[in-house]
Amino acid sequence: MTTKFFEKLSINLNELLKTSEDYNVIIEVGQAPNIQAFKLHSIILSFRSLYFKDKLRTITYNNNNVKIIKQANISIEVFEIIIKYIYDGTISLENINTSVVFELLIASNEFGLEELINHIQLFLLENNTSWLRLNFSRVYQASFKDNNLKDLQQFCANIFAKHPKIIFDSDEFFNLPENVLVFILKLDNLQMNEGKIWDYTLKWGIAQNPSLPSNSNHWSDEHFLALKSSLQNCLPLIRYFQISGEDIVEKVQPYHKILEPTLWTDIMLKFMAPSKAITSCVLPPRINLSTTLLSWDVDNTDISEIESNNATELANSGNTYRIMGKYEESLIDLTKSLIIEPNNAITLAIRGETYRMMKKHEKSLADLNKSLEIEPNNAFTLSTRGATYLDMKKYEESLADLKKSLEIRPKNAWPLTIRGNAYYMMGQYEEALVDLTESLNIEPNNEYALHKRGIIYRKMNRYKESLLDLNNAMGINQNQNSLYTLGELGITYCMLNLFEDSITNLNKVLEIEPNDVETLNNRGAIYSMINKYEESLIDLDKLLKINLNNTFALNNRGVTYCMMGRYEESLADLNNSLKFKPNDALVLRNRGATYCLMGKITESLVDFHKSKEIKPSDITTLKNYEAAHYNFTRLNKSLEIKQSNEWEMVVGEFKCAWCILFRTDNLDHLLMI
Repeated sequence: MTTKFFEKLSINLNELLKTSEDYNVIIEVGQAPNIQAFKLHSIILSFRSLYFKDKLRTITYNNNNVKIIKQANISIEVFEIIIKYIYDGTISLENINTSVVFELLIASNEFGLEELINHIQLFLLENNTSWLRLNFSRVYQASFKDNNLKDLQQFCANIFAKHPKIIFDSDEFFNLPENVLVFILKLDNLQMNEGKIWDYTLKWGIAQNPSLPSNSNHWSDEHFLALKSSLQNCLPLIRYFQISGEDIVEKVQPYHKILEPTLWTDIMLKFMAPSKAITSCVLPPRINLSTTLLSWDVDNTDISEIESNNATELANSGNTYRIMGKYEESLIDLTKSLIIEPNNAITLAIRGETYRMMKKHEKSLADLNKSLEIEPNNAFTLSTRGATYLDMKKYEESLADLKKSLEIRPKNAWPLTIRGNAYYMMGQYEEALVDLTESLNIEPNNEYALHKRGIIYRKMNRYKESLLDLNNAMGINQNQNSLYTLGELGITYCMLNLFEDSITNLNKVLEIEPNDVETLNNRGAIYSMINKYEESLIDLDKLLKINLNNTFALNNRGVTYCMMGRYEESLADLNNSLKFKPNDALVLRNRGATYCLMGKITESLVDFHKSKEIKPSDITTLKNYEAAHYNFTRLNKSLEIKQSNEWEMVVGEFKCAWCILFRTDNLDHLLMI
């Protein structure tokens, strides 16, 4: 009999990891400035992981007889868990944030740690199915990158089958990888009308060929061939003989050229002469789960169980709709679920979050308060209520909930991100940076956290760091948030006086949202700064048609008119702006400059003096006032000789000085940020 002393071996190897004695590999983990170097041993790495075995073969030793590997795509926290497992074969997942556990699974898959892959999948499916549903998009995208995560793929298959619209109606559908679409189409229990399945599949194929004419009546044979090529692995999976005759005529017939001629002949034959034999392969009908459920015979003892299952299904369906952004549909199912189980804390929390997304904050609070009466220490619900309080600008209440949530789950990226945003809205930028940076250490690809931190860096005049975060946010996902990030990039480039780069980003926003008020104002202001006055007027005119009382646009158009020498129009806009904000120092200063260029020295001095009184400590205001007062004095002396060259020279000098001051002014006053 063989006696195995694995526990002692595990302890010894763990000590070797801690001491790093005789190490010959350094693995640098994380991204600057948070990088940690792990001193390890090639022989252990090679025998425990094929990934590291292959990696080490390709790397040569440096002068210190050490091989260096960089793993920037993995967080330090995740790598610490993995390397401990590699050395001593132990792991504990119970007290780790679920998001980190999922990252651990992805990293284990990358390193080829099959034992760990199976263990983590089982742990997630037994303990964290709610989290998997809440983060379904992230889960299925990771699960289908290869075929190693079979258990998670089956979990996704169940959701695909019961709730196919979560994929087909999502913004991500047209970017869905082909292998995922093929997987879904193979499902025999996919709960969707076959005509709709054909319709969605066709739309996906067309999206892969953006050069196709929008009207299929104008397609050539080459166009149909291109579509057929894109759908070659999908077309055999459609259950054509389960599509209604009406859908065949309206949806399939216009695109029948992408089908094999024999198949199309058999489809037509099936509907014209159903009894005739056909040669094409006929896939079995998909299983209708609702019909199957209704066919069960149950007695009274099963009713409560069925109602409970219905409540769960309705809650899951409502949560699915919430994830898709279909909030009205979400509310219907969640409310039905709560009629059956009125004290279900999780369902109440999800409905509270749905109300929050719909900006129905009082209803959100009512659900979240009730949920927390039932489960006072639910970290998700506390975070959600903290987010609701933040939306309502109740900062202290928000911070209290988020603090408590983080005491329960310290390494939770979502409440850290929300609290970072709360600190940002309170003007506490340093505290905001701490939370957002910690959130990004946990989830490096958190688009929202990168976006917010990029804004904060800009507010703190740390423009290069701002650009890095905003560009990283842009690279993660193309969705509605990307528009806001493009706008922020435009502002940051402007702060760096990179005006062409700024306008490029703002152009992209306006291509998608032509009437975006902030972007129109900002591009109009920047055009004015670079002397493109006509372009500036186009943007600002358009904005003022949308919102006649926009003080930013009125000020900026007034300045643009002044630059163009159209002083009366400039005065009209600046006067209108001051009607809404009589004590706006910047607008007073700009009107003072306009009066000066019109030769109205007294009115000019009054405006500049009032501007200085409002902001006496503003360095830019003081410099403007001093420069202007000097020129005012010269102008005043030259009033008697208006027709002389001296008058024109003084006016020219003043206008030149004022233009420079305008371009170097605090852009916060000109841009809507």
